[in-house]
Amino acid sequence: MDKNGKLQRYERKDYAELVDFPVEIVGRDGVVRRYTFEDSIRLYQRRITFAPIRYRDPDLVGAEVVHCRSRIEQLRHSYFVHYGWGTGEGKPPGEELFGMLAGEITAFLRRVLACPRRLELGFERASPPSVDSKWRIRSQLRDGLVLYVFEFKPGSDESRGRFFSLLKNLERTGRSDDAGERLLAFHHMVDCGIVLTGHGGPATEAFVAREGTVELPPTPWDEAVEALRQGELEQGLQRCKQIVAEQPWDRRAYVAGSLTAACLGDVHAAEELALLGLCYFADDRELLRNLAVARLRDGRVAEAVSDLRRAFEEAPDDVSAGVALIAALQRLGRYAELDVVLRTLGRVPPDDRRGAEQVERFARWWRRQRRIRWLGWALGLGGALGIAYTGAGAIAVGSAGGLVLLVLRFAERHQVDRMVARLRHDEVSVGLRRISRKSAEALIT
Repeated sequence: MDKNGKLQRYERKDYAELVDFPVEIVGRDGVVRRYTFEDSIRLYQRRITFAPIRYRDPDLVGAEVVHCRSRIEQLRHSYFVHYGWGTGEGKPPGEELFGMLAGEITAFLRRVLACPRRLELGFERASPPSVDSKWRIRSQLRDGLVLYVFEFKPGSDESRGRFFSLLKNLERTGRSDDAGERLLAFHHMVDCGIVLTGHGGPATEAFVAREGTVELPPTPWDEAVEALRQGELEQGLQRCKQIVAEQPWDRRAYVAGSLTAACLGDVHAAEELALLGLCYFADDRELLRNLAVARLRDGRVAEAVSDLRRAFEEAPDDVSAGVALIAALQRLGRYAELDVVLRTLGRVPPDDRRGAEQVERFARWWRRQRRIRWLGWALGLGGALGIAYTGAGAIAVGSAGGLVLLVLRFAERHQVDRMVARLRHDEVSVGLRRISRKSAEALIT
């Protein structure tokens, strides 16, 4: 179908109809599938993310984004109409209070409060009107519940930062003070974050006690980590793909998945996961490194080297980024820059001791072969200058110099490949340690 036909098809879409749940959606392969409310929202949010990749034309990208946002609004409105709370006379309806997030809040509360029917509750504003809002929930069944709603605006991380700061603060202090606010549940999507807390009281205590008696199964991330640590890389990669499909803001799954795919040699999956992760976590150095490593292993050295430079400049202790940059520079013949990278790795305390040992071994070899390279250049230059005077003798000398340089070039590549191969065996386990350290640092700060 040409561009005009596709645009006209978008224009014919109708978003006014109420939909039932589970909702039936026709896939690109023509198969009709049934989705829960949450899964259908994630489906259209993923389509927004992939729109610039799926379509190259800006008009088609814009039409796809508008269509997906309209579908999300339709789904949320439909869910609120089916399951949302009623309002008394003279009080504003839920969609007036929360806008299009009313349906998202309804689904969250029905799930957390285990409510099989329509919600029967009310809301009292506990903060001034703004993008972020705090509400006291009024209910005959439960008291002391507080709802925080954060709306994430495109191009701004302020509201998202406040959402995660509240979560970290509640996780550190909310559970330890019996008279204080307790974290009961939270939920976040691409465009919003929701937190439910309790201020004590019998209903809240019962809720916490009920939640505490449940033995929670391993999370998908726990299962992914366990598979990767057991060496089941294929299974771990599939778990990471499942996580990012269901929760697009899980940075760990993008990093681990792209790293694992590159280790398995699936460079296209590694590149796709890294690119998708960068859509949510722009300029993340680990995702930049994994993207560049995938391209390097696919033979696209020129594309890889700029991202490797950025990742290494931001974290000169990252041995894997330094080794990948060395490999790229050697293949491009940029020896001066390669020397700088080796000196930097030698000065900065490394994040991987075994990797640093491999780099030091290569650096010693690199310093030794430098004399041989100068000999090759000297012979080649001498032969070129002497051709006019000695003829065949100078040609032989120049040829010898060229042969020395050619052999040396193959030897360099062999040494670099050996270093990369030795580190590749442990790159997934080292990557998991980096992710764990970064998660711990985030909780501390």
